[in-house]
Amino acid sequence: MKTLIKVQNKMKFIFLLAIAFSFFTCEDENTFLPKVTANFTYTLNQDLGLVTFLNTSENADTYMWNFGDETNSTEINPKKIYENGTYTVTLVAKNTSGASASFTSEITILIPEVATLPITFDGANTKYEPTPFDGTAFSVIENPSLTGANATASKVGKITNSGGAFEGIAFELGAPVNLSTDKSIKMLVWSDKALPVLLKLEQGNAFVEVSENHGGTGWETMYFTFDSAASFSKLTLFIDGPGSTSGDFFIDEITQIATDAIPCLETMLELPMDFDCEGIDYATKIAGNVSFEVIDNPELSGINNTDSKVGKIVNTGQNWENGFFNLDTPIDFSVEQGVRLKLFSNAALPIKLKFEDGTGNPVEADVNHTGSGWEELTFTLNSADSYNDMIIFVDGPGTAAGTFYVDDIQQVAVAPPPPLCTDTTLALPIDFDCSGIDYNAKRVDGGIDFSVIDNPELSGVNNTATKVGAIVNKGANWENLNFTLDTPISFATDKSIKLKLYSTVSVPIKLKVETGGAPVENDQTHGGTGWEELTFTLATAESFSNIIIFIDGPGTTAGTFYIDDIEQVAGNSTIVCTDTTLALPIDFDCAGIDYNAKRVDGGIDFSVIDNPELSGVNNTATKVGAIVNKGANWENLNFTLDTPISFATDKSIKLKLYSTVSVPIKLKVETGGAPVENDQTHGGTGWEELTFTLATAESFSNFIIFIDGPGTTAGTFYIDDIEQVTSTAGGGGGGATGGCTGVFTRAAQFPVNFEGCETFMATNGEVKFGDAITAEVAENPSKSGINTSDFVLKVTKPVGANHWEGVQNAFASDFNSTLTFKVKVYSTKANVRYQFEISNDPNEPSVGNPAPITKTVANANEWTELEITFTGVPPGGHNNFVIKPDDSGSGTVTEGATHYIDDVRLE
Repeated sequence: MKTLIKVQNKMKFIFLLAIAFSFFTCEDENTFLPKVTANFTYTLNQDLGLVTFLNTSENADTYMWNFGDETNSTEINPKKIYENGTYTVTLVAKNTSGASASFTSEITILIPEVATLPITFDGANTKYEPTPFDGTAFSVIENPSLTGANATASKVGKITNSGGAFEGIAFELGAPVNLSTDKSIKMLVWSDKALPVLLKLEQGNAFVEVSENHGGTGWETMYFTFDSAASFSKLTLFIDGPGSTSGDFFIDEITQIATDAIPCLETMLELPMDFDCEGIDYATKIAGNVSFEVIDNPELSGINNTDSKVGKIVNTGQNWENGFFNLDTPIDFSVEQGVRLKLFSNAALPIKLKFEDGTGNPVEADVNHTGSGWEELTFTLNSADSYNDMIIFVDGPGTAAGTFYVDDIQQVAVAPPPPLCTDTTLALPIDFDCSGIDYNAKRVDGGIDFSVIDNPELSGVNNTATKVGAIVNKGANWENLNFTLDTPISFATDKSIKLKLYSTVSVPIKLKVETGGAPVENDQTHGGTGWEELTFTLATAESFSNIIIFIDGPGTTAGTFYIDDIEQVAGNSTIVCTDTTLALPIDFDCAGIDYNAKRVDGGIDFSVIDNPELSGVNNTATKVGAIVNKGANWENLNFTLDTPISFATDKSIKLKLYSTVSVPIKLKVETGGAPVENDQTHGGTGWEELTFTLATAESFSNFIIFIDGPGTTAGTFYIDDIEQVTSTAGGGGGGATGGCTGVFTRAAQFPVNFEGCETFMATNGEVKFGDAITAEVAENPSKSGINTSDFVLKVTKPVGANHWEGVQNAFASDFNSTLTFKVKVYSTKANVRYQFEISNDPNEPSVGNPAPITKTVANANEWTELEITFTGVPPGGHNNFVIKPDDSGSGTVTEGATHYIDDVRLE
């Protein structure tokens, strides 16, 4: 037992000795391992976000970098490009013996940003470094004038002009300005001098620019609206660009906004007046004894279906209650004697417009509202004086109570009032404007009620504020208007009577003459489209004292109709066409010709019918050709002529075609010489006159019309008045004819009247620019009013044409851009906006262009003269005058139209 204990004691000793030795050995090894130290420094390129790491670790062989953005590296001295932010970087260093250490450091990256809109000059990390040029200096400073539109302490841009012309600054933007939606730039500008500020956006060689005027009152908010949908990467600013104003100016808060977000800052009550300007205190400037306030348009319909402000007039039912407008700017009638406004009423009422407190006696005019909702009324004031007060009476002498709305009050040009008529005899022409004639006393009772009133329907072919005859049918058969004339009508020479008649229902109209020779009559149909002009041709050579109008004579249509401008015109019904041969001109009125027998089958149906669409350039009740396309390719109307057409001298074919869709039209001649053709585009606006010019001198027997030849458009179209006219093939671009007997040339100087061979043309020989638009010299569609010339420039802008397409002329030398341009325009569409520009052709980038001018023409089918004066015209001269018809400012044309331009002058 003792032995065992001893052995055990010996084993314990050996075990303890081994443990002690083991501890001694480990402690000795740690004493000889090299110690690892981890550390690094770095350099930073702040403009690039580039960090270069310098590894300062000791006794290490391998390294692991964690850059704090989930990326790593094992390089000794790595480089790393960061985006903006703060990053925690860790380096772990090791040696081959297994020893290790780590080091962590935080790095902040702040890459300066390139200035882009909005620009406020307050960004601590933004580089506001525009490029000054031509003498300007720029710096960013604290706002030195905490006043006006910029009363907040912040950074602003300081521009110092040295006094040179067109010196400025240019920002290369970090992101482009896209004008596809938001087209306006808002900017705060400080100046103590009134001067123009020009803002220009550029992208390569393309640019747009707008100049606005600063009032010189310190900080002012300025708005610049651009006619473009493009993107631009460069913003250039000129303070008094064309001038030589020196000094310090300041800018701030350059932002892009929607155009409709621009507030109206006007405070003056003046014409035109649309009630949309929040800067005008209407409540204090409009008084009277009615309740008047400005509200959102509650009746979005008819001619005023836009979400905008209108004036609300509440009548209580008293005599002569009115809205009294105290104008800040007097209205001057020395040039334009008309005032036009929109008025909403559900009741037929007289409206009086009166002007007083002026340089002459008070003046007033009355127009009747028919009670159809929004109507546009035009008042003609017989005055050349100026007035401070405008007064609107709704049912002035009456007691009509209710709510009415007024909008869009503007001064317009109107025909001067006719001189006072003292004649008492009744003879043709009859316009009902002669106050000396008792029209009712000249009547034979025909069962109707009749009176002479102010034209209540200013539209279409009778949109002038004059007197008309009001016929009230009571619903009996053969009721009529029967005038006994003091001077009988002789039909020895002129065989036709033309008149204007207003109806909203389609009815037959009979005109009859009697008392003299054997009674004779003629029938026409009114289409029910409002004012229409009807022509009645009478087969007689005798004279008659009674002229009788039956509205739905055999029927029982009751209602009120209006009649005006009854006159005798040329016409010959005594000659009955018995010809059987087909030759140009073709008007489809010859009863002796079998037009279908003269056709080669082209896949269409064809017939000769009464003109079903009396409007535009073909408003006469005559025969027309009806073409029914079935929807196949290349279907056509192909006439075999009995007398071939020779193009030895006259190179063009002119015709009238009716379509409600925009389609290509091809005219082809064949059978004789080598076939030749020409293409034109119909705008889809109803009756349009097209001219086809053919490059040939040969003769042809077949005359072919393709309506949408390569396409498959089906439907009914009408054709009329096919004739050969004078022209020269290839002259002036696009088959222009008119009064030119040679080759068309570019107009060399103002004025341009299109009567000879001078037309609009750019230096490249094109009259027009844009793929869809067409332009040619053509006959004046309406030799009336202010334009009785023979030939004009005809521009067709169909559906789908870009808004910016138009015509231009590069004159031989620079014109004086500061004078006033005058242009006469006529459109088949109402409320058309025309844009006018001046530039250089060829383009000279160093010469700036003034902002475009837009003018809106309210009335269709009427010659209107426009005056255009450009402001902020930079020096250097301009030679190119540009006209863009139907330019809405963006997008494409949704309703095609034909526009006529004439008498372009600079005065």
